Amino acid sequence: MTVCIACTPTASHPAPTRWAGDLFPGRMTHSPVGNPDLATLVELLDDEHVRTMLAATSAEPLSASALSERCGVSTSAVYRRLDRLVDAGLLDERTRPRSDGHHDTVYVAVVERFELVVDDGDIDWTVDRTDRDVADELTRLWGKF
Repeated sequence: MTVCIACTPTASHPAPTRWAGDLFPGRMTHSPVGNPDLATLVELLDDEHVRTMLAATSAEPLSASALSERCGVSTSAVYRRLDRLVDAGLLDERTRPRSDGHHDTVYVAVVERFELVVDDGDIDWTVDRTDRDVADELTRLWGKF
């Protein structure tokens, strides 16, 4: 993922969020459109249950109910976190077929590494994601129809 240094805001290159600007005046790094900004990533990763969910789904695909049991929180609380993680591109939602013809929705971590570097007046971060399997992408897209 390529990150850029925001020195002068433009329509295609907005200024950092107020939160980030308040904490880190001067030049600020941010992700391109479609990727989460640093404030969103930090807020997500500050949640103990989110970290548990990412770790668990990096080992195996898990359903929301399995994640609820593992985290010790309600299923609705897990779904709120899952929605934010999927939107941020840190988790993928997949369909797991069952022999009875029904399907389960499971979640898989796609983030491999998050790195924050503070150096010489700049803040830079990267999010490395796993490569998506074409077959899994087609299944995910087909499931939306």
